Amino acid sequence: MTPLAHIDLLARQESLRLGQDDQGLTTVFDPVRRKFVRATPEEIVRQLWLLYFLEEKHFNPKLIAVERSIKVHDRQRRFDIVIFDRSTQPVLLVELKSPNIAIHQNAFDQIAQYNMALQVPFALVSNGEHHYCFQINDEERKFTFLADLPFEGN
Repeated sequence: MTPLAHIDLLARQESLRLGQDDQGLTTVFDPVRRKFVRATPEEIVRQLWLLYFLEEKHFNPKLIAVERSIKVHDRQRRFDIVIFDRSTQPVLLVELKSPNIAIHQNAFDQIAQYNMALQVPFALVSNGEHHYCFQINDEERKFTFLADLPFEGN
């Protein structure tokens, strides 16, 4: 597995817009959903990736889906992020974990299950510190790990 070691998400934390909800819990602004959401550790990782995709890779926010439901084996699941190309075909599926969760085989199995429904050619798994991008080959049932994200924004 080749990690994307050159992407330092945690250095972007100062760019996050934080707030508080009526219960005094910390929130973070989601630029794609255009609202403040509860700032769990996994949500912070999601927002750091969204900032990276928007500011560094110049992805169009209208072509990014965040936390949407999909059906996998007759069960409702929620993916973290999917990025679409200009023809609205999904091109990148992102599965995120909290920084305190090590990335193991179960994260790759989870993204493979989600991909049964989505049929996305590329995927990314990250816990904010360690990131793995790979091309999915469903026919051969394997991943080809990449040294960088396979494309720029659209």
